Amino acid sequence: MRRAFTAALTAVALTACGAGTTSGGADGTLTLATPAPNSLFTFNEVLADRLGFFADEGLRVKIAPVADSVPIAGLVQGRKADIGLVAASDALTAALRTPDLRVPYDERTGGNGFLVGLVVPERSAVRTVADLRGGNIGLASPDQDRAYLTAALKKVGLSIDDVETTTVGPGSAAVARTLESGRIAAYAGTLTDFFAFDDAGLPVRDITPSGLEELPVGGYVVRARTLENSDVPVRFFRALARGTYAGLQRPRVAEAAARQAAPEEWAEPEKARGLLAALSRTLTPYDGRTFGEIRPARWSNAQNLLLESDVLDEPVDLTAFLATNVLQQINTFDRAATLARADAWLTENTPAQQGSTP
Repeated sequence: MRRAFTAALTAVALTACGAGTTSGGADGTLTLATPAPNSLFTFNEVLADRLGFFADEGLRVKIAPVADSVPIAGLVQGRKADIGLVAASDALTAALRTPDLRVPYDERTGGNGFLVGLVVPERSAVRTVADLRGGNIGLASPDQDRAYLTAALKKVGLSIDDVETTTVGPGSAAVARTLESGRIAAYAGTLTDFFAFDDAGLPVRDITPSGLEELPVGGYVVRARTLENSDVPVRFFRALARGTYAGLQRPRVAEAAARQAAPEEWAEPEKARGLLAALSRTLTPYDGRTFGEIRPARWSNAQNLLLESDVLDEPVDLTAFLATNVLQQINTFDRAATLARADAWLTENTPAQQGSTP
């Protein structure tokens, strides 16, 4: 299951982000650039599609899988995609390059500790982040992971200047060997990187200190003009919110849809089920009800870390970049009808799922 999940998260960019520009949803079609299409990681997008919530909003959503090396925010800015799911650091660095991007929907309001972390080999003598003083830390990326490392170091009274850093790239067998050899003492990356280490035969241990939940993982970016001149983004996010709500309230529906979308991820059902439950927690709204809520203070925390770690040269105007004014429209949907649709869908799809359940 882990190999399948890793493969899903590192998909190669496809032709949906190729030549030509999008319509901005004017024809009812949206192109969504995402790093993990049709996977457990984006099961809420899967639910919004398979349960017909996008269709209810009059939308047809084309999925454009994007590799880690492709700047999703740039695809949205260049009108190769209408909406993109991006990391917080990528969103903020893109906002410095252009005033024509907005974040109207925060994705992982339930926390980031499960998705982002700082790991060492299971047998390492390093027990806490404080033990990393003077060590060389490997980074999956030079921005988001450097900022996250900066935050982890601050929790134990250290700064980024107290360690050396080397950008070694996404998790792989080669990076696993580098970590195992001791050439890097620890590695800052994401869930998919750690799965790659497991695939390479290197079990790792998370040493991330508690208390980093005040940092955003990321969100969806759209063009400012599209958001200002069209209700299409709001309709997309309303459908996504319905998919998220259905998945959180009906775990069996989330599992059934995820099995349909990526059966290869369910070779080890108990692990996949545990992963789905953990990912669901990261999507839980702050108040248990309001999906996509953007809290500017969290984004300000992230920006300060990016400035401190020299990822950003100057601050972004968050009051313009964070579009908090559409949240009420996004969350205006019939919750009882949403769950009724989910229950009906499960009834229709249960026989096929029972046939494929080990």
